[in-house]
Order: sequence, then C-alpha cells, then structure tokens
Amino acid sequence: MRPWLLLACAASLSAQQTPVILISLDTLRADRLGSYGYKPAKTPHLDRWAGEGTVYEQASTPVPLTLPAHTALMTSTLPFENGVESNASTVPPGIFTLASFFHARGYRTGAFVGSIFLEKQLGLDVGFNTYDSPFDFGAFSRLSGEALAAGTAKRERRPGPLVLRAATQWLNAQGNQPTFTFVHLFDMHKPWAQASYDEQLAAVDTMLGNFRQSLERSGLWDKALVILVADHGEGLGDHGESDHGYFLYESTLHIPLIVHWPKSDPTHPQRVAEPVSLIDVAPTIVEYLKLPKPASFHGRSFLDAAPRPVVSASVYAHDSFGWAPLRSLRQGQLKYIDAPREELYDLAGDPGEKRNLAANRKPDAAKMKAQLTRLQKVSSASPATNRNEALKSLGYIGPGPKARAVMPPADPKDRLPILIQYDAALSLMASGRTAAAVAAFRKILMADPGNLLARRDLGVGLIELKRFEEAISELRTVAATAVEDYVTRYELGLALEATGKLPAALDQFRAACQLATGAAQCVAALQRVQAKLPK
Repeated sequence: MRPWLLLACAASLSAQQTPVILISLDTLRADRLGSYGYKPAKTPHLDRWAGEGTVYEQASTPVPLTLPAHTALMTSTLPFENGVESNASTVPPGIFTLASFFHARGYRTGAFVGSIFLEKQLGLDVGFNTYDSPFDFGAFSRLSGEALAAGTAKRERRPGPLVLRAATQWLNAQGNQPTFTFVHLFDMHKPWAQASYDEQLAAVDTMLGNFRQSLERSGLWDKALVILVADHGEGLGDHGESDHGYFLYESTLHIPLIVHWPKSDPTHPQRVAEPVSLIDVAPTIVEYLKLPKPASFHGRSFLDAAPRPVVSASVYAHDSFGWAPLRSLRQGQLKYIDAPREELYDLAGDPGEKRNLAANRKPDAAKMKAQLTRLQKVSSASPATNRNEALKSLGYIGPGPKARAVMPPADPKDRLPILIQYDAALSLMASGRTAAAVAAFRKILMADPGNLLARRDLGVGLIELKRFEEAISELRTVAATAVEDYVTRYELGLALEATGKLPAALDQFRAACQLATGAAQCVAALQRVQAKLPK
C-alpha cells in the first residue's frame, strides 16, 4: 500500500474514533459566563468545561438571529452567501452542511432542537439521519420574521431537559458507531422560565452539568470533541436594545465558544484571544479530525491562529421596518459598523462601544468599509445566493419586502424610539388592550408612514375591533409592497370575507396558501370561502 494511502487510512480511522458533539445555546451572550469574567455568574458547570478545555474569548456570530446564525454554523458560509439572512427564510435545497460531511463518512448523525425556528421543514435537516424537531410549523412572516405554528397546538419551543434527554437516548442507542450530535437549547430565549436572564442561565448550566454526567457514564465525554457555542447574544438594554437582531453591537454579536478536547489530546491552549467567527467552527472540526476541508466551507479553522476578518450583518431593520440594513467588520480589536451614520470602535479600550471614533479616524473607517464591500462582492458571486432584486438598488441584499421609497433609508439608531413604541404596542395587543394598541400603531405611522410592519399590525388590530373596512385599506397598502408576507395576505382575506367580498377574499387566501403550504388555518379559510361561493 502506498504511504499516502496509509496516512489517509490512519486519518480516517482517527476520525471514526472521535465522536463530535456540537451544542448551541440560543441567545447566550458571552459576558454572562463566569469564564468570560462575569463575577455574579452562577455557571459552575460551564466554567468547569471552560477550565478544562479552550475558551475562545472573542467569538462572534455573523448574524444575531436564530435560523441564519445556525445556517452559517452548519454550512460555514456567511448569510449573504447562502441566502438565509432572516428567520423568515428557508435553507436552499441541496446545500452542503457539516452533517452532510459526517454522513458521507459513515457517521450516525442526530440533531435535537428546542425551537420552531430550526424546524425540519426550514431545511437544516440536510445530512442528519435523525432530526428531532417536534414542532408543527405552519408559516412564517416575511415582515416580522415570526415562525408561526400550524393548527391549534401552538408549540413553538421545547424545554432543555427534554431536548437533552432525547439526545442522550439517541447517543446511548448508537453503540460503537461514530456519531455527530447537534443539540440546540432555546431556554435562554424570551420568555424565560426563570425570573431573570441570569437565573435562567443558572438553570441551563445545571442541565448541561447533568448532560455531561451522562456522557461521562457512557464513556463518551473522554472520547468526544465537544464544542459549545451560542448563535447570538441578547441586548438586555445595551444601546437601547432589549433583545437581538436589530443592532450589531457586541451585546448580541459576542458569543461564548468553549471547546472540550478528547482526553487523549491535552495539548491545546486554555484561552485564545484572536477574534473568530461562527463560520469557523465547521472547518475547525474538520481540521482537527485531519480530514480535507470541503470547498464550500468558507470559514477558517481556529487551529490557524493568524488574524482574520470577522463579518456580521443584519437586515432585520430593513425587512421589518424599511430602515437601513447594517453590516460590520472586525479586524483585531477594531470594529467598523456600516450604517448611514458609520461607527468605529476600539474594543480593547471600549468594549461597551460607547465612543464612536469614525469622525476622528476617517482613514481607518474608509479602509474597513472598502474591505467590507470587497468581501461582500466576492461572497455574493456564490451560486447559492438567492436575492430580492429590489434590495440591490440599496447596495444590500437579502429577503424581504420590496424597496419602499427612493429616499435613503433611515439609520436604525435614529429609529430606536419608534422600535420601542412598536414593542409597547405589541404588548398592548398581547394583553388584550386592542383599542390602545391601534392608537399606538397610528401614532407610529404618523412619525414613520413607511413602516409596513406597524401598518400591518394596525390592520390586524382593526380586524379584532371589527373595523373591517379600515383594516382592508391598511392591509391593501401593505400587500402592495410586502407581496410575500403570509400574515398580511391571510388577515386581508379575513377582512374581505367579513365584509362579504368573497371573490377578493378567495384571491387573498389562495395567495396566502401558496406562501405557506403547511398552514392549516389558511387551507381551512380557503375551503370555507369556496363553500360560500355559488357553484
């Protein structure tokens, strides 16, 4: 046998003997763990993992939203490369994932997810023998990014202990087969079961401590490569952002990344300060197993310690409200945010991003903006991209509604008060105070008339108040631009049906059902209106 073939066989055997477990903690910001310097932390189990493995101190997500971040994690591509830039997306069919990589090498592959945002129908099941997502996905809204449960069950999340129990049972059933296991916990996402974010994290820490014990009992812990990450962080009020997806500050981009190496390989560093990205996880696993990196993986292994650019983006403000999308580039400790009013921060001395240096360091800002544009142009040439043509006129690409106006889009920083008003209006709706919510939405539209999401939700509120003609007027305005928003089409159908405009209602329900073939409520509405029409 040729020497190179012997080496290849040895590498393959080594890979076959190494179980890989990838754990994603949804909505966990790095600076809430004791191992990342948070003194009030109650995370002894995760901190023990960190103390025995490698902590990557400056890991970032490419997008602070669940589905796009996990797509980036699994495919080692940026969102504007793979086309999944919002939660209201589906993964392109045939995409190559980390699970595909393992499946092709004889691994048993299993995924156990805690949220409807990773439901099997959205497409991340590629390459998995088992994809455990017990949710009834019905539709999603292009405008708001909401995933909507089908039927009446409304199950949108699964508690962590149930996810971990399913993963443990599956692992124990695999015997000596090599395994790749993906575990997704959604417990850190609002609403929390515990009273506060930190208390919820303490509960998750206990869950994972119990999971480790089960791995130790089975002998897997010592054998396995275990990587713990988050998909994104949480604003918790920093920069005025309560949750995530709107801004690109470190509160939502900076994520924990902790690697437990197999016991047979104790030579890795305890802490790494060089910035890395979520898209670098898959190449790291592949290189560690001494296997060739797939050409479609665009990230770079952590085992290569050379500096790298870290790119992030968010189109949420644009897709939902018509404001400017955001992009960012990090080089070492310098971070640039491309916005109508650009931002530049030196994270070494300003980790909270309080001092915008863009005006004082214009050459640095210009250089980083040019590099960010070059990186995006190269990436956007990928055949996997699937873009909304209207956004190209803005210089950005992503799914969502058509361009709303010829005026330059507003800076999300300037529209933060409106976002806060919008969230308050939603709370009024949720608490049954519909008339007050309608008044709040109208106030928002007086200040920001192009805000399609507020206008859509105004229409929904008007339907609840049985003011159907007003609702039709508002929802027709939204539907003319946000042509692919399921909620708009469905609600407009309801208003038209209620006013006896049955042929028009039928058209809207047909359009809605085409957008969401799994939406039982839409099929029922379509059949109901068809039955009312003369044969």
